[in-house]
Amino acid sequence: MYAGHFAAGLAIKGRVPDAPTWGLLAGVGALDILFGPFVLAGIERASLTPGVSPGFSLDYIDWSHSLLMSIVWSLAFAALFIRRGRTVAVAMGVAVFSHFVLDVVVHPADMALWPNASVHLGLGLWRVWPKGWWFVELAVVAAGVSYYWKRSLDDRSFGARAWAVALVVLLLHILNSPWLKPL
Repeated sequence: MYAGHFAAGLAIKGRVPDAPTWGLLAGVGALDILFGPFVLAGIERASLTPGVSPGFSLDYIDWSHSLLMSIVWSLAFAALFIRRGRTVAVAMGVAVFSHFVLDVVVHPADMALWPNASVHLGLGLWRVWPKGWWFVELAVVAAGVSYYWKRSLDDRSFGARAWAVALVVLLLHILNSPWLKPL
């Protein structure tokens, strides 16, 4: 789920207009941003799995994506924004944690409760419904960008191009379609 994460960030922006959009979008991607360097450092592992959405298997993602570490990363990210006020800081923490919540829906049971835990979470929508997950994420995208766009019309502090931001997120989702073949 990629565009769905961004849509969640935009929905949070709709709820907390004072929160910086760039911060929310970085926040919803923070666990994946951590995952890349963790793989390069050998802390976490991923392997290519052709024909299986999303195209790779997440063999070990406990330090970036476990429930406990998601809470830790959420609190750390929120702390970076505490000078902007409690409401903004909480919004930033929620943005990071929303990544875990949305990933539990699509990931197979590879979302540990804590690093090296034997218990893992995940509904496995990617595997259970290999192409249907796209429609579930479309619903998340539609809900998130719709709320953001509506709030932008009510509160002009969002800027005049909220429609363009919503369109970009929708296009990202379309480009992530399981029916489009990579070039």
